Amino acid sequence: MAGLKRALPLRTAVSTSAGLASAAINFLAVAELAGYAGGRSGWLAILVAGVLITLAAGNFSELTALYPSAAAIRVWIRRGASDQLSMVASLVYVGTVVFVIAADAFVLGHVFLAALPGVPGLLWICALLGLVTLLNLRGIRVAGWVQDLNGLFLLGSLLVVSLLALGHVPAPHWHAALQIGPNWIQALALGVFVFVGFEWVTPLAEEFQDSRVIPRGMFMALGLIAVAFGLFALAAQMVLPAHGLASSPVPQLLLGRAVLGGWGFWWMVVVSLTTAMTTFNGGLATASRFVYAAARERLLPVRFSRLNARLVPQSALVLLAAVALVLAAVVYATGVYTLLINVGAAVESFMYALAAWLVLSLRRREPHRARTFRMPGLPWTTVLTMVVFAGLGVGAATTASGIPGPVPWPLVFVAVLAVLAFWYVRQVVPRLRAPAAAGARIPPPPDV
Repeated sequence: MAGLKRALPLRTAVSTSAGLASAAINFLAVAELAGYAGGRSGWLAILVAGVLITLAAGNFSELTALYPSAAAIRVWIRRGASDQLSMVASLVYVGTVVFVIAADAFVLGHVFLAALPGVPGLLWICALLGLVTLLNLRGIRVAGWVQDLNGLFLLGSLLVVSLLALGHVPAPHWHAALQIGPNWIQALALGVFVFVGFEWVTPLAEEFQDSRVIPRGMFMALGLIAVAFGLFALAAQMVLPAHGLASSPVPQLLLGRAVLGGWGFWWMVVVSLTTAMTTFNGGLATASRFVYAAARERLLPVRFSRLNARLVPQSALVLLAAVALVLAAVVYATGVYTLLINVGAAVESFMYALAAWLVLSLRRREPHRARTFRMPGLPWTTVLTMVVFAGLGVGAATTASGIPGPVPWPLVFVAVLAVLAFWYVRQVVPRLRAPAAAGARIPPPPDV
């Protein structure tokens, strides 16, 4: 069976890690955390979240260095914990990728609805998802170039527009940038969401020329995200009225118009398009490789492990695009994007805590296996990561989701995902692996 194509350089590790985290839904997350932060300190919540995220990045870097695989978290949990837990967690994990893509599509639809009200927003979502799918089918080099160009334009534009906005802020207003409100922990939990997805670059380990560039790419990407979105949060809170920032589904368009008028509005429309491109393109590229790897070991139907002539897992890619489109239509119709923001923040926080525990477990189980990157400060850094992100995960899972009533719907949503994944592992996976019992040759799950 042909393998994936090792063609991607360091710059694509940076752009993929940064682009997957730089979703259009981040603008709504920034607006939501601004309401919790108090004063105008939303930027500080993002900065502190970025510092905490570097701890998670260190753990993912060691795990990737230990087992660079398209199966990523699936391999790490199987080696460090148990096979069943790895299957359940992997399914919830890849499902979160698709849900974030769907939430991002909601923002994209409203951006184009504001820019071109005569065209239904859902039509733009269909067109963009279709375009990204076609580009991915052309091969990983094409997908990599799309990621590089869009990521550069996106982060550069956020820096320029934010700095222009801050240049017009009167000096007396700056003291509010350090005022912290009573709900700042919730703001910090949502700050984590701004970085959600940075580690999704790890399933591309079999597509890079050298998988050792992934840790470097993740750390560089986190710095870029912290600066770009931290400045955007500060500029938005300094320039826009609090009510306008909290009530608009497109705060980035409001900031662009406030800074540069009509030109700024259209500039941020294009920026929003690039955020969707980086999220859709990177999300489909990485998630399809994960599905491909899962299908290689019969966690999913074997047809999803087949590659086309350009070494792209075509069936996996098309499946994910179709599911993302259906979910995007549901989110667009219901407007439950806040729920998905909190679900994404919760699942990612729990996964970061789990990754820290896996580093400790694999250090104990496989102490002599070569590691090209080692998490410094063990065990204290990993213990701190586990405690902090477990707490942030609980905070995100119990934060208000925009749905009336006292029920913590994000927590319910995550629990339902876990139960469904557990049912699938117990009931469906044995049937997929049944040919092995009949004597069919099924290769063992690869670690690298």
